[in-house]
Amino acid sequence: MTAAGDAFTDEVVKAAGVSVQLRRGGRGAPLLILHGELGVPGWLRAYARLAEQFTVYVPSLPGFGRSARPDWIVGVRDLAAWTTWLVRDLQLSQPLPVIGFSLGGWLAAEIATVNPALFTKMVLVGAAGLQPAAGQVWDYFVHSNREAFARSFYDGAKSPEYAQYYDRPWTAEEEAQAEQNREMAARLFWKPYMRSHTLAGLLGGIATPTLVVWGREDAIIPLEVCDRYARAIPGATATVLDRCGHMPEMERPEAFVRAVLDFLAPCA
Repeated sequence: MTAAGDAFTDEVVKAAGVSVQLRRGGRGAPLLILHGELGVPGWLRAYARLAEQFTVYVPSLPGFGRSARPDWIVGVRDLAAWTTWLVRDLQLSQPLPVIGFSLGGWLAAEIATVNPALFTKMVLVGAAGLQPAAGQVWDYFVHSNREAFARSFYDGAKSPEYAQYYDRPWTAEEEAQAEQNREMAARLFWKPYMRSHTLAGLLGGIATPTLVVWGREDAIIPLEVCDRYARAIPGATATVLDRCGHMPEMERPEAFVRAVLDFLAPCA
């Protein structure tokens, strides 16, 4: 028997001026998922759990997955404008909750600084966009795609989804997809690398209730950035997951979903 959260569709739709790969499943009020700079490999266990209470929408952002790459999207602010357009074209009821992972967290925060009416609540997971005061964000562009995935987990050997998607021989199509995703990431945040010159100053204007989620052992974006987000956004709270790296939705899915559902409960 297939649980309600396990059933989903994966199709390419025309929306917001481009062809968009859209995974969608569940029932209830809409929940928007904005993926990170490595793309999204499939319908994750965490999505299925969330889909038991929400209709979960997971678009591949332009230039990622099977989504088209329009020439005019060259930065995260462009992507923020496009995402707002996408929500409108998909006719999602507004405001709605959003979960943003890494690049997607940065993207959600950018939207919240200028469009407070779009989101009811916002979850930022290992969000990019801010520079740590000490140390640095790990450089994707001087390492291989495989190194990036391995470094994103504290202990990939204990994650079934790491084994399912990353710790195995890739097909030629999967190799090409990973490189395409990296090319789009380079277009969006090569310089300044993985951060905004202005976002830190704008976060104080966010009125959206916000939860910041981080893996304590995140080896991509240091834990210090979690504290920066939580302190800068008025009223924000933080949840730090132990024995967890940059992808808590895959490494600690049950703990991650529990924290998110507790926060989103009134939105379901």
